[in-house]
Amino acid sequence: MRPLDRKLLRDLVRLWPQAAAIALLAAIGVAVAVMAYGALKAIGVAEDRFYRQTRFADVFASAERAPLSLVPRIREIPGVAVVDARATGGGLADVPGQVRPAIVRIIGLPDEPAQGLNALVVQGGRLPDPSRPDEAVALKSFLDAAKVRLGDRLTATVNGRQITLTIVGAVLSPEYVYAPGSLSTLPDDAHQAVLWTSRATAERSAGLVGAFSDISIALVPGAPAKAVTERLTALLEPYGGTVAYGREDQISHAFLTAELKELRTSASVLPPIFLVVAAVLTHLVMSRLVATEREQIGLLKAFGFTDLEVAVPYVEMAAVIGLAGALAGGVLGAVLSVMMTRLYAEYFRFPVFTPEFNVTVFAITAVIAMGASVAGSLVSVRRVAALRPAVALQPAPPTAYRRGPLDRLGIARVLDQPTRMILRRLERFPVKTGLTIAGLAASLALLVGTQFLHDSLNQVIDHAYYRAQRWSAQIGFFHPREARSALEAARLPGVAAAEPVRVTAAWARGPTGLAKKVPVMGLEPGAQLAHPLDRKGRVIPFEGGGVVLSEALGRRIGVKAGQSVELEFLEGQRGRFLLPVTALADDYSGLNVFMARAVLNRLLREGDLASGADLVTAADQSGPFYRALEARPQVISAASRDDTVQLWRRTMARTFSISIVFYLGFAGAIAFGVAYNMGRITLAERSRDLATLQVLGFTRAECAYILFGELALAGLIAAPVGLLGGQAFAHGLVAAYSREELRLPILITARTLGLSLTAYAAAIVLAALLLVRRLWSLDLVSVLKTRE
Repeated sequence: MRPLDRKLLRDLVRLWPQAAAIALLAAIGVAVAVMAYGALKAIGVAEDRFYRQTRFADVFASAERAPLSLVPRIREIPGVAVVDARATGGGLADVPGQVRPAIVRIIGLPDEPAQGLNALVVQGGRLPDPSRPDEAVALKSFLDAAKVRLGDRLTATVNGRQITLTIVGAVLSPEYVYAPGSLSTLPDDAHQAVLWTSRATAERSAGLVGAFSDISIALVPGAPAKAVTERLTALLEPYGGTVAYGREDQISHAFLTAELKELRTSASVLPPIFLVVAAVLTHLVMSRLVATEREQIGLLKAFGFTDLEVAVPYVEMAAVIGLAGALAGGVLGAVLSVMMTRLYAEYFRFPVFTPEFNVTVFAITAVIAMGASVAGSLVSVRRVAALRPAVALQPAPPTAYRRGPLDRLGIARVLDQPTRMILRRLERFPVKTGLTIAGLAASLALLVGTQFLHDSLNQVIDHAYYRAQRWSAQIGFFHPREARSALEAARLPGVAAAEPVRVTAAWARGPTGLAKKVPVMGLEPGAQLAHPLDRKGRVIPFEGGGVVLSEALGRRIGVKAGQSVELEFLEGQRGRFLLPVTALADDYSGLNVFMARAVLNRLLREGDLASGADLVTAADQSGPFYRALEARPQVISAASRDDTVQLWRRTMARTFSISIVFYLGFAGAIAFGVAYNMGRITLAERSRDLATLQVLGFTRAECAYILFGELALAGLIAAPVGLLGGQAFAHGLVAAYSREELRLPILITARTLGLSLTAYAAAIVLAALLLVRRLWSLDLVSVLKTRE
């Protein structure tokens, strides 16, 4: 082994705590990237395999009742490869052991499954026998959550007709990889019963013999989906058809795409923070090492080693630290990727969902980690190359001290001597002080910018389910009915109040031509159970024939209060109307349009109709209330606010307990790495000074105060910077992670600040405690003999 290689090993052994702290930060940066892209690859592989296996459709549409004779005309649309028309129906199903009935959806299977689309993957049991009209298969997620076993019988009221089916199989479907509940973005598996049965059974139960209500289309490769959807929409319009849409707007696939986007955001935002901090620490450690080994560098050059040969070991040391961090990050990332994949497997239902290790991402991030570490050492390496032997063998010129701002302002005179030492050192080494403050501030910003999510979601729940919507139960009808049907719900057991609601769909267009398909909610003027709110929490009244838009929709299509919006309705008589926008609502969920129900019915040229009702029910009467609902064939959906909120709370408690530990650990690692390395450097630089002070009569406690006072003061200065940075980081996360179905408010509470500051202080204190032992073990004689 060459002499310089032995020197490299000795330096690594001697500096291993500082090298380990730097490698830890590099490891976390690599781990986050490996974890995120590993999960991305796992989801992508599972999605691609499942979609190909099941022949997932490219275009979807629905109608009230379209004749099967229309199918040949749909096949003639240019670009259409396969058409799968099926009968579907919806209603309520009584599930043993559950108080609230499940919302059931019946789907007819094709006579020849091998030629259909959206095929099922059987996970248990078998597919229904076409000769047995009472057999069905169900989503595995529903069977597991509702504790329904194969062979059990379920009775449902579908489109006003009662049907009893025997469950013979558990299946997965590409249409329900992710199945959000009726009132939230989270799955409510126990109350979402999707059943597949024979075509004949589905047609009879839905009243669609010789007709279909749902159609899926596979396109010829390269065919334009937009042209197909436009033609399909026109063909289905006479039969109550809705606007056809592509796979990107299919609910399950849209949620999956949004989750992949969030993973990519995490992989692109977090790793650079850790790698930059690691590079800064490498620079500081190497600068200190070069200053300490000044005489050795001069001797090596005097004995004939070239500038490059002397400088290379320092670059190699930085590369070794980066490589060690990258390898550790690869292992940690692989473990975290497995954990994340298992977590996603609970929400995204694929038949095969295995963890994936993205070798390409690991290789790229490993190279970047090593590059960041080497880049941090380059300034020090240049100093090594620039040192001449004659200059290096001489003692380093003493630091030039002069009166600073503290002395000129007279502040130093009112402070004790140890405190003056702390402040003067911070003042005289501004670069080192600034880098320390920046690193500590980055850790606190990361903490604040991630921990606010818990409080933010609590705000969303409070706004959506207790202030903007104050009902406790919500029901939906098979078809819009006379409003008195909604008011009759007030006579159901346990119902204290009822308000009719009319919901339809429309294209909303702004003055610039931007358009978005949105739900239009017709509410009663003066409604108490559901109403749009402004930013101050005040109810927005409906004025004349105007509409209220959610703020997110206003931004999306470029419409402000006082302007007009064009609504093109997709149900009823249809038509386009230019309506004044009277106000914008502060709404965290969806892109919505609110208007008076009477005005909406008039525009649709319908009578006094309602598509459902908002109810206030007594908690102790839930059993009789839901049993009465099951006896009403016109009711096809029933939702509970309390159940939805409980689902949110349970999911948040589990998911956020993982994320809190995750981000606390990562952000704490930055604070610890910065504090520990800066403390070690300070201790190495001031060991002679501290030893001298002890000889002069200073106690160890006073010396510890001088040493760690610098770190504590830097931490205090960094705190407000980190808090402000955390707010900015929170705004960035909201912009990156918000979706159309859920937008997060910026809400940083005392809980968030307390948790973040506690973790931040704990990391700094831990670093200080580890350094106290070294300070207490200083050998005064050997330290004072050391030549700097």
